[in-house]
Amino acid sequence: MAVKDAVLQALEQARGERLSGGRLAEQLGVSRAAVHKAIGALRSDGLVIDGVPGEGYRLAPEDDSLTAAGVAALLDTDFIGKDMLVIPSLTSTNSVLKEQYLGRPHGFVLLAEEQTGGRGRLGRSFASPAGTGIYLTILLHPTLPIQHIQFITIAAAVAVAEAIGQTAGFDPQIKWVNDVLMEGCKLCGILTEAVIEGETGMVSSLIAGIGVNLRPNPAWPDEVRAVAGALSEFGSVPRRAELAAAILSRFERAYTMLEQGERDSLLESYRSRLCCLGKEITVISPAATYEALCTGLDENGHLLVRDESGQEHTLSSGEISIRF
Repeated sequence: MAVKDAVLQALEQARGERLSGGRLAEQLGVSRAAVHKAIGALRSDGLVIDGVPGEGYRLAPEDDSLTAAGVAALLDTDFIGKDMLVIPSLTSTNSVLKEQYLGRPHGFVLLAEEQTGGRGRLGRSFASPAGTGIYLTILLHPTLPIQHIQFITIAAAVAVAEAIGQTAGFDPQIKWVNDVLMEGCKLCGILTEAVIEGETGMVSSLIAGIGVNLRPNPAWPDEVRAVAGALSEFGSVPRRAELAAAILSRFERAYTMLEQGERDSLLESYRSRLCCLGKEITVISPAATYEALCTGLDENGHLLVRDESGQEHTLSSGEISIRF
């Protein structure tokens, strides 16, 4: 690890506490001159680091930098995010990861300051300007049976909801399948995509894209503004590095449940946050749109509903609209 990244990790882990140049040099096994040079480089990168003679350096409270080293300093993971890139601007973290980074190891993470062509489910766009959100994609080379792949989306939704609770001070709900909501407003979009090997037809990789709205986007069109929400409207806005690290750490825990055969535990966490259970909903699918009562969730994460004629349906895909 470069000295600059090591200094940033040390400052991030000691956020709120000052570290002297001498202490940093001793801790990292480098010279004080190297520490001084690294501090200058970090400031040039835009990080807000204040220094007081005789007391040391610290990341200022207003610093909201998003760097791989800063996120890594806050991770509680064994493999997610151990290989990570942060890119200032790109089209879409999902698209760029598929185009350029599929050869990276299991758990690789790509983050962006902004997306110019963010994508959601069903081909929808996901507005992603700088300073208003967290945009990341996780690469997986799963050992899960193919019939369990849909649980990756469930794991991502649970991870985001738990991370928001941990860092923003309020507990959001989940709308089946993968929307994280607060008071009916969508805070997060999740897009999971499989990469299929042409010769075998097997899933070689999975990518889980996550976008969280930190602040309202002034460019939201009226139809988006009517359903979208942001963390700032319901609680505190966490630092981007803090929220990203919390999402990744929570995701690894959820994914590990799957690998260890603990699907029931993950589904229970998911079910406890579902906002549609017991509610009247509108089911929207390519085949039909109809009114129904949401009656439960099965062992595969499929939604159970009863239409107005009393017929039971099991939904494995599609969308629902909830009458809040």
